[in-house]
Amino acid sequence: MPNLSKSRFVSGAQCEKKLYFDINRKDLKPPVSSQQQALFDAGNLIGQLAQQVFQGGLDATTEMNGNWSLAIDRTKSWIQKGQQTIYEAAFSIPNGFAALDILHHQDGERWAIEVKSSTSVKQYHLTDAAYQYFVMQTAGFQPDRFFLMHINKQYVRSGDVVPSELFHLEDITSLVLEKQAWVKATHQQLIQMLEQGAEPQINIGPHCNSPFACDYQHHCWKHLPENNVFDLYSPRGKDWELHNAGILSLDDIPIDFPLNHRQQLQVQGAKHQLSFMDDASIRDFMAPFEAPLHFFDFETLNPTIPLFDGTRPFQQIPFQYSLHVTDIQGNIQQHFEFLPDPSAFKSGLSMADDPRYQLIQQLKSNIAPTGSIVAYNASFEISRLKELAASFPDEAAYLQSLIDRFVDLLIPFKNAWYYLPEMGGSASIKSVLPAIDPQFSYADLKVNNGGDASSIYLAAINGVFQEDWSLTREALLRYCERDSEVMVVVYRALKERI
Repeated sequence: MPNLSKSRFVSGAQCEKKLYFDINRKDLKPPVSSQQQALFDAGNLIGQLAQQVFQGGLDATTEMNGNWSLAIDRTKSWIQKGQQTIYEAAFSIPNGFAALDILHHQDGERWAIEVKSSTSVKQYHLTDAAYQYFVMQTAGFQPDRFFLMHINKQYVRSGDVVPSELFHLEDITSLVLEKQAWVKATHQQLIQMLEQGAEPQINIGPHCNSPFACDYQHHCWKHLPENNVFDLYSPRGKDWELHNAGILSLDDIPIDFPLNHRQQLQVQGAKHQLSFMDDASIRDFMAPFEAPLHFFDFETLNPTIPLFDGTRPFQQIPFQYSLHVTDIQGNIQQHFEFLPDPSAFKSGLSMADDPRYQLIQQLKSNIAPTGSIVAYNASFEISRLKELAASFPDEAAYLQSLIDRFVDLLIPFKNAWYYLPEMGGSASIKSVLPAIDPQFSYADLKVNNGGDASSIYLAAINGVFQEDWSLTREALLRYCERDSEVMVVVYRALKERI
């Protein structure tokens, strides 16, 4: 008999085929990435911290070893005995099951509380909560009020984290009640689909990425050709318009279909392998560059729980940088790097021990007093330097002097002054690099993207990283080094062009 958990109901609400695959085609699901695992770990930490807002509760999942029937029995028994607060309270109905983060009784009311690591209530949170309410009500434990406990984005850390200030409790009872008829009908529909046992025939659509990118896109989208309409640069709905008209390949887009300049270059590149170079604009862009050139890249964290006094949830914190120094031709002269031990990232440090302050001091010795500072999408690095200036006012003048010297290597590619067909529909450096130099890539690196780098380092800070740190540290250094070296390769290509 099919039994829908909360997560499975949310899957089915997004797409019935997704739910069918979750249950019947687990072989299609890709393994959990290190970035996803880091999100799960962070979510567990947030859940544990949220329990401190309602202290003294009993955990229904303690030592249950996967036996949810034990958690369900405990929850029922503890409610009947008048237990005020229960963590991971579990409820079961025919064909349905749900576990609630916090069940709390106050002033004669039963409160259902779901904890989320976001700064506001999202639509999919309401789907999640509405199903929990449905299960609880049907099981005979209807909550009087339903709350979403999310992160207070205005919270600023000062000393130890104060959970009651970090979290905001938002009453969503009326919104949850509005969805009950829909939940009941959808639950019945999903159970019927699963009982039929046949894979639902559902075409791809915008639902494949809403509210989350589906794990099964690689399977459901495999009919699409290489260079398909979903590769179109900044499509703004044109991709689905073409798809729904039966046009799948960029090659098949009619000549009179309205496309902007960048999209036209991409289609002509796919059809005829045509490149495009605006030499005058490239020359004007390159004119202000001054040697020595400093090719600079940050890696950052954006932790849910602020790490330092004076910081907010999800504030970007630089933890690493790589810097290649070259002459005006792009010949590498020096390389510098910064990556402190994860144990350095903790609140209550003296300024001298703060790794952010140490980063600033190392910049002073690594970056010459003159010469351009080059970044790819420089607004990111500039924003981080401004945040550092706010945290360390005595260093603000120096950091502003760096900001004034930045040039953005993204501009020629974002504006399509330099376009090769191999770049496809992206101006990201990960697309630009293989087009310019196919032999130079990230494929040989153990860590090969910024998301994994951030997730790994945050896991190390939180004490949940279990691999060899010395080897991982070296992998992080080589990844960040590659990021700044890639910019040198791209710069040389622009330089050769003019």
